This record gives sequence, C-alpha cells and structure tokens, in this order.
Amino acid sequence: MSLRPVELDGLSGEPTYLDDLAFVRHVTPTPDGGLVVWLEAGDVEEPPLEDEAPARPADVELHGQGAPCAALTAHPRAQHVEMFVDGLGDPHCAPRGWWHARVWLRPAA
Repeated sequence: MSLRPVELDGLSGEPTYLDDLAFVRHVTPTPDGGLVVWLEAGDVEEPPLEDEAPARPADVELHGQGAPCAALTAHPRAQHVEMFVDGLGDPHCAPRGWWHARVWLRPAA
C-alpha cells in the first residue's frame, strides 16, 4: 500500500469528517496546529453533488497550501462542495498557492 501525505492548515466542523473518507489511513497533528492526512493511492469517485448550497452554514471547512486534493472532499455524505483556489498564493506564507473548501453533508441515515 502506497501512502502520500497531504498537509491541512486547518479543519473545522464535523469532528468525524476525516474518519469517513475512503482513502484516509492516518492523521497526524503538526506542531503549528495543522494536520498531515495520510492518503492511500487510488481513484477517487466523487459522490453526486447538488448544484446549489443548502441554506445553512457548511458542515466542514478545510484549507491548505498547494493543489487541492479531491480525496479530501469526496465524502460519502457530501451534498454540496465549494472549492476556492488561489494559485499565486503569497510569496512568504503560501508560495505554492492555497485552497479552501466548504462541504455540506447530507443527514446521516
């Protein structure tokens, strides 16, 4: 099994969100308050999403530097996902650019 690390600068909302993602194998906190999410390699199948965001706050918000990773937003209960990307970033704080995702989840069955 091949694992690859993805760094998150922040995650807020549903506390078990990462536990339910198919490719997550391990999560390690970083000294600066972020997380390193260890993902198994594989093809990500995104769930069918609604075009409009529900009229409530997002259940989960996460952000990081570099390119966004689809495996972090392909939650089995995802209802709607909004992704914001700044490819230029900041030369000092985010030289590889940054991304921010908001995820709305369907109610648990």
